[in-house]
Amino acid sequence: MLLMLKILVADDHDLVREGVNTALAELDPQISILGANCIAAVLQLLPTHPDIDIVLLDLGLPDCEQFSGLLQIREAAPDIPVAILSALDDQVSVHAALAAGADGYIPKTSNKKVILQAICLILAGEIYLPSILLQGNQRTGSAASVTHLPQRRDAVTGLTRRQIQVLELIEKGLSNKEIARQIFCTEGTVKAHVTAILKTFGVSSRAKAIIAAKAC
Repeated sequence: MLLMLKILVADDHDLVREGVNTALAELDPQISILGANCIAAVLQLLPTHPDIDIVLLDLGLPDCEQFSGLLQIREAAPDIPVAILSALDDQVSVHAALAAGADGYIPKTSNKKVILQAICLILAGEIYLPSILLQGNQRTGSAASVTHLPQRRDAVTGLTRRQIQVLELIEKGLSNKEIARQIFCTEGTVKAHVTAILKTFGVSSRAKAIIAAKAC
């Protein structure tokens, strides 16, 4: 599975950043990992790496409190998904993060396959929650998505802002590779967005998705 993703891991512990890097590299050597130990470093990296696909953010960074770092990232790069990577997995922490605008919540105890599955779900426009919250106190170790939670989706089409942008470029006749260049992401990420768009409209082709969108 060659995803060619670029992931920014924001955590002030070197071992965590190195651990995520090693774990994901074992699954897919094409994944590129950037590291930051504070929000200031994140904000410096975002404009110099416009092709970042997702940010994994620890809430305990030294230069921010609670969700202020998340809000700063949202302001600087509103189209880049942000998932919380935390040692906490209680319901209060998870739902507070989602309410603050996170695209998912990944416990640091998750194994490497679950982390990668969570990232793929988020890039497909879903919100990821740890399975423990969906299945009581029984840990399954598998990724789970939740579609009934607020997802910053357009009220008419049901698409995320990024998916709407991709759909508009599809309507202009651009290929996945051309769209990737336009929105500064990988072709694999565009494919994930296209799949999510087709699924949302319940259609099997890009042309039918355009027709369905115009009918909304």
